[in-house]
Amino acid sequence: MQEIGKIRDRCKGVLPAALKLAERGQAVFPCDDNKRPLTQHGYKDASADEQIISDWWSRWPDALIGVPTGEKFVVVDVDLQHTAAQWWYAHANLPITRKHTTRCGGRHLLFQPNEAVKCTTGKIHKHVDTRGHGGFIVWWPATGLEVLHATVLAPVPEFIVRALEREPANLHHLVAPRRIDTRAKAWRKMNGVLRRIARAPEGERNTITFWGANRLAEMAAAGLMSRDDAIALTMEAASRNGLSRHEAFKTAQSALRGNQ
Repeated sequence: MQEIGKIRDRCKGVLPAALKLAERGQAVFPCDDNKRPLTQHGYKDASADEQIISDWWSRWPDALIGVPTGEKFVVVDVDLQHTAAQWWYAHANLPITRKHTTRCGGRHLLFQPNEAVKCTTGKIHKHVDTRGHGGFIVWWPATGLEVLHATVLAPVPEFIVRALEREPANLHHLVAPRRIDTRAKAWRKMNGVLRRIARAPEGERNTITFWGANRLAEMAAAGLMSRDDAIALTMEAASRNGLSRHEAFKTAQSALRGNQ
């Protein structure tokens, strides 16, 4: 144990977070900066043994933490770089559950284990993937990225299970739904707001971000998205115009308070 402590002190990366996960019984393994496993057999090498983990991060002190999915949780991976995923995320009526912000500004939504959730790409919706048995995610909280609802692990929503069970011919969704005109209008409005925030020129970033955050807050007040999603989308769009995440978060919170 003393040797593990010495290694922990030497390794400045994410070793303490990896060991903390292991203490909770969560197996981990190292990944490179491109999210590729550094061990020979990838997620199959994942371990909760402190000595093994310490040896790995002594060898690769800057490695990211990979965590296998399926046994303790499954993941819905929403790539918010794409407007189709932004629309789905804003309108899917998702339950409160543990949520990780990813390096690219997307979201990992963690749910209770469910055999219906495999590793899929775009089966639920365009740019919305899943990770179950045979997959893994990078544990982005270990790099300092945001976690919401850390103590909540909800069951997988039934509408997601149904989407995963559909035949391949029915898997492709329209980016903007046609069945409810108000939803289509909301989608167009949301994307127009996000584009304007993202393209705000220097000197107008705060003003335009606040304007956009107010428009999203109005949509949240109307039940078209959650308050958390209004904040997350504001932060993602503002990150494109150069505003810091901290400043964007404060701006979004201010707008939501004004629209309660």
